[in-house]
Amino acid sequence: MELKGKVALVTGSAKRLGKAIALALGKYGCNVAVHYRSSESEALETVGQLRSLGVSAAHFCADLTNEEQVKAMVESVTQRFGRLDILVNNAAIFDRTPFDQLDATVWRKFIDANLTSVFLCCRYAADFLSESSVIVNISDTSAFKPWRDFLPYCVSKSGVIALTLSLAKELAPKIRVNCVALGTILPPEEYGEEWKRKMSERTLLQRLGTIEDFVQAVIFCITCDYLTGAVVPLDGGRHLHSLA
Repeated sequence: MELKGKVALVTGSAKRLGKAIALALGKYGCNVAVHYRSSESEALETVGQLRSLGVSAAHFCADLTNEEQVKAMVESVTQRFGRLDILVNNAAIFDRTPFDQLDATVWRKFIDANLTSVFLCCRYAADFLSESSVIVNISDTSAFKPWRDFLPYCVSKSGVIALTLSLAKELAPKIRVNCVALGTILPPEEYGEEWKRKMSERTLLQRLGTIEDFVQAVIFCITCDYLTGAVVPLDGGRHLHSLA
């Protein structure tokens, strides 16, 4: 896929990893729809940075767990830009949830935010995506090796992988669907240096991933025209570490 002139919608792209994807696409010449839920000032800043790259950009607010808001967002994006070629489902929530503190409300919070939202964005974007378009979903390698105290998060991210594989069949050949399963790329700020050191030692490459590593993986999933139904484990080999 040639990126210049294409239109991309990136969810959760006001800050952190989503912003990095949006700016990378802008550098390749994509026009970008910046989605946010509550971070309006950050979204406006991202839009300004994209426009400084010489591409068109606009921000769109939506609660991605709300079906009507997702439909309205996708329609607004296509009205604003005239087309849609790329969808990157990046938005997600991440919190520690000890098993003895779980209940149905907490469970639904994670499933809705991390899985149902991805389904809704894919479902309604598919009506507008152009020929030879692509969806990239962001999952987590905890889907393969779940962590203690993060049960609903791990299950929701496992669901994203299953959704990716299913959609690759449902939407072929018009739309390609791929997934990047993240290891430790941009840990929460409260995680200290000792934690980062231990996580680095659990990877085959003996380091944490960088934002650039993440961006390269997403761009590859977008631009490789013969890639669909792929799940890329971007974790420095951590999922194989016990076998090393």
